[in-house]
Amino acid sequence: MAVHGWDFDVAVVGGGPGGSSAATALARRGKRVLLLERERFPRFHIGESQLPWSNEVFRTLGVDQAIAEAGFVKKWGASFRPPGSTKEQYADFSAAVETPTPQTFQVLRERFDEVLLRHSQRCGVDVREEHRLLDATFEPDSVSLRFADAGGAEQTARVGVVVDASGRTGIIAKRFGQHEYDPLLRNIAIHAQYEGVPRAEGRRAGDIRMFTRDDMGWLWFIPLSDTVMSVGAVIPKASHQREGKQTAEESLAHYLACTPLAAALLVQARQITPARIDVDYSYLATRMAGDRWVAVGDAAAFLDPIFSTGVLLAMQGGLDAAEAIESGLRTGDLSARAFTRYESIARKRYHHFRRFVIGFYDPAFRDLWFTPKKVFGIYGAIVSVLAGNWRPSVLTRAKIRLFFALVALRRVGRRFEKA
Repeated sequence: MAVHGWDFDVAVVGGGPGGSSAATALARRGKRVLLLERERFPRFHIGESQLPWSNEVFRTLGVDQAIAEAGFVKKWGASFRPPGSTKEQYADFSAAVETPTPQTFQVLRERFDEVLLRHSQRCGVDVREEHRLLDATFEPDSVSLRFADAGGAEQTARVGVVVDASGRTGIIAKRFGQHEYDPLLRNIAIHAQYEGVPRAEGRRAGDIRMFTRDDMGWLWFIPLSDTVMSVGAVIPKASHQREGKQTAEESLAHYLACTPLAAALLVQARQITPARIDVDYSYLATRMAGDRWVAVGDAAAFLDPIFSTGVLLAMQGGLDAAEAIESGLRTGDLSARAFTRYESIARKRYHHFRRFVIGFYDPAFRDLWFTPKKVFGIYGAIVSVLAGNWRPSVLTRAKIRLFFALVALRRVGRRFEKA
């Protein structure tokens, strides 16, 4: 047993992007890291569309080359089409100011997550798949973990600090708090994968396509390979209660059929995976950290996927958590106080993107977005945020404020139109 009597400096519960990022960053700083993952990778996970700012995280972790060599579909932007319109509003990431590299990827998450996890192993993380955390006992100078392997054999480990990266389960975060669901983002998502879906040619072949609905819902088409397309519908919960069918399969078919331009893309397509449904998926944890624990990724928060921020939020959170933990290990302070800055940054980043997500469900926001006036550099500033820019410059922030001021004016104008 090593210094402090710990078996490991850090234990990470969960091997998704947030957990593997925290584990890799800490191992590269010379820390002894145990990672417990309840499943065997590769495994299915939703959330395939990435953002350009994730490239900076890949470089920081030293996994950028492995990602580039994995053969993922290249993504340069996204298109948004209003109901019944043949015109698209295209967000080209090359127009995004302050974005170092505008090209990113569409990924099969089972492959992408495995690339990240294997990189963690190469960096020295003790990765144990098919291991479930059974209990964590928090003591003044350590955390005692009890976990079991696939056969049910139990083991124990004593660690300095725990990273909860257990996704929506929030195994530690929910022990000390709860997930508070966003009342303005009460949506459901239904999705499946298809083959034989036509796509754009050339540079835009890999871009995500979105079709919006009159009830503020929307559909996605994400190319995952040369042949496979992820197709999904995000529907307001109130609409789903009225329109939803008995099964996920029937509901997805219904929402696709109700969007003729989207349905036309599936005439020759073949569904190759079962339809899956996710509900009430926008939330913030009431606590993201405490004495000897930190939550990252979906254990800490999850935001509606309209702008594909999920993996970026998880991985950047993993990096920030690793920095806070490394500092705490160095100073000997792993109390909740030591993680105050981490939690503050994580919440600010979440709310930065949430403002745009909430906006997209506002008709006034959509009015301006679908009829852009590319003046004063506002368009580039907005696309910069859609590319994942969570720390815009003072000038870019000013342009963003101007955009939302115009949205507010448009909202007033819509009220007068209805009067």
